[in-house]
Amino acid sequence: MSDLKNYREVGVFDLLSAPLNPIGAFDAEQFKLDARALIDAHPDDKFVAVDLMGLDFVYSDAYNAFLQFQHELSAKGGMLALLSNSPTIADGLKKAGLDRKLKVFAFEAELMSFSLHSQAPAEQEGASSGDDSSSAPVASQNVRSSSSFSLDEAPRNERKTGHQRRFTKSFNAITKDEKKLAKQGMAMPFDEEKSSGTTVLAIIVILVVIGGLIAYFLMR
Repeated sequence: MSDLKNYREVGVFDLLSAPLNPIGAFDAEQFKLDARALIDAHPDDKFVAVDLMGLDFVYSDAYNAFLQFQHELSAKGGMLALLSNSPTIADGLKKAGLDRKLKVFAFEAELMSFSLHSQAPAEQEGASSGDDSSSAPVASQNVRSSSSFSLDEAPRNERKTGHQRRFTKSFNAITKDEKKLAKQGMAMPFDEEKSSGTTVLAIIVILVVIGGLIAYFLMR
């Protein structure tokens, strides 16, 4: 079967050409023969795609054939995909409830993009497990870094934020009080000087009166 010419490799996919009947419609029975020959010729290949470009629709027997090989390939970790940008085919898959069972790619570039994430699954698993093992220490380091700082540091940081907020409020309050005190302070010195001047004047008047009385009695 090495002389098969009705497919080409696109990434990890063996892209099988759509077989057509004499009236130009998709030939489901010929597709089964071609897909079986391709899978048997390449038993290690797990990804097969059917090129439906140029077709506006397929019949229900084609959907049944697609599901048959999808089940077979998915059992060994692969898939059967469709290459189509036809809204009618996409709508037919959705109505048949197959839009979640059969993956549809609109462009060959999407097949390549999918292939880049599907190649060397063992290496990817090793890389992911390596990531997990490396992420575990990072996570534990983060936990330690968040919990290993001294108890004095945590309250100090919290108090710092709290003090800053309270200090702002307190500072505003002090500023307001200072304005009031400033107004009062402008009047207070004069009040103090006025009261002290009055006292001195009263003392002088008393002394003058006493002196006058003493002089009067002495003169008599």
